[in-house]
Amino acid sequence: MTLRTFVSALGVILALVLTAVAFPTAWVDRNIVKEEGFVRIAGELGNDPEFQNRLITSALGTFESSVDLPGPIQSLAADALRSAASGMQSWSDYPQAWEETVRNSHRLNFGAANQPEEAVTTTALVLDISPLVRLIRDHFAEATRIRVDVPAESLVSLGEPSHRQLVERVAAFAPLWWVAALGAVISVLLALVAARRRSLVLVFLGLGGLALAALWTAGADLGGGVIGNLSSANGVAELFKQEFLTAARTGFGEWIFIAAVASGGVFVAGVIASVVSGRRGSRSASS
Repeated sequence: MTLRTFVSALGVILALVLTAVAFPTAWVDRNIVKEEGFVRIAGELGNDPEFQNRLITSALGTFESSVDLPGPIQSLAADALRSAASGMQSWSDYPQAWEETVRNSHRLNFGAANQPEEAVTTTALVLDISPLVRLIRDHFAEATRIRVDVPAESLVSLGEPSHRQLVERVAAFAPLWWVAALGAVISVLLALVAARRRSLVLVFLGLGGLALAALWTAGADLGGGVIGNLSSANGVAELFKQEFLTAARTGFGEWIFIAAVASGGVFVAGVIASVVSGRRGSRSASS
């Protein structure tokens, strides 16, 4: 093996290894760490009927605990409130309240907002349902002409204290995906410059990309299973976790599909280039 062949092979291997790290990390940064990506994924959960029912029940419980009315009036108000809130998802202002819930929760969990000290010490992740509680308060006030104060924050626990360390690590390292991506690009260029037959570099890059797509798929399934088995704080937390994992795996699967198609294209291009260069070499030899 010549030095040029060794350098080219090393470049291909480095490119694949760095891509294996950069690709999923970039997805996590864009769709989990970045607020807009998180809102896009978690926002879809607001349309899930089962999750809505449990979330509304939790919000109702928080609101009722904050209402200080005489016994008979409170009983009548609670009945009316439950009847009205049963169709809460059909309220015109519900989508905005749910989006605000998701945004507030992301800021609390990923450090963009100061989380209450009590929440930090008791749980890793929280869902701030205060926008939904305020929504119930406003509709309650419209129906009864009674205005009540509700807590500024209504937090639902989503995990255990140890989970916060994982979230902090993800938030710290995921934005650095571009370092590995830049290294992968440099490695590819090095492999192409050093190679005697660049078409073979494309072939191996394409094959490696397809192998990585299979690896990412298996890794997503394995990681989803591990996270899915982690204990949750309550029923709302468990349902949120499962639904969010399903949506996240679907979104990452779309990225993997695009990467697999691109890798297949690189492989085909390398094969075609190799065949064409082989024919040219044969013609030159016969001449």
